[in-house]
Amino acid sequence: MTIYKNLNGHSGCDVVLMRRENNFFVRKTSSSKEYNERLRKQFIKQELFYSNEIKVPKIFNSGFEDNLFFFDMEYVEGRSFFDFIKFESIQNIQNKFERILNFIRTNNYTSENIKSKIFDKIQKMKIEKKYDYYKNFCLDFDWCKIRKSYCHGDLTFENLLISNEQIYFIDFLDSFVDTKMIDYSKILQETIGFWSYRKIPKNFNIKYMLLNEMLELNEFEKKGSIKLLVLNFLRIMPYADKNTTIFVEEMLNKITGKIK
Repeated sequence: MTIYKNLNGHSGCDVVLMRRENNFFVRKTSSSKEYNERLRKQFIKQELFYSNEIKVPKIFNSGFEDNLFFFDMEYVEGRSFFDFIKFESIQNIQNKFERILNFIRTNNYTSENIKSKIFDKIQKMKIEKKYDYYKNFCLDFDWCKIRKSYCHGDLTFENLLISNEQIYFIDFLDSFVDTKMIDYSKILQETIGFWSYRKIPKNFNIKYMLLNEMLELNEFEKKGSIKLLVLNFLRIMPYADKNTTIFVEEMLNKITGKIK
């Protein structure tokens, strides 16, 4: 068994393409012993995933090596949804996007609301005082009306793969709270926050505008998803480099209307 290639990961974990004889697979390994439990939760979320419309890489094996949790999964070769949008027809893009939205819509809510999780997360955030405006923006909402449900946790366009016209979800995240509204907020992180453009110049993209219209959220869902989108960006700030910080601050101002 040999390491064939290092792959890009977004959680700090080691993600490598490995080869055993003529078979390739991906191994994802925790970045530290402290992260083991988080990666195990991500593994469980991926393992329990079920959909008639969407696929995930099959999991082959899991365990510990040098006290670090890992799991092995199918290698899926494809394009990110971000790249797919660049080159495909609007009709094909909308067809794929509708299947993604159908997955989110069909995740049933439980009876438990997320208010305590939201307030606890915001109050414990270690960010500069100059971002208090955005924290208060997130707190100003009736979170009692948002309930828990299954969610992917990090459904940005980088974590959606298109392979042979089939949609794959990758890089599940153990969110601080699970609700389909998190997935909606991650979609908005792309369609109005242009997250996948953070390292390249942003240009007006009519395809993103059309995808955003397909969300069809009611006013309450839209407002809640926007609040979670701002919270998503705030959670990025402690780990962001200078360029990402500038990008996120620009998006925060735009989304909250702080700077007209």
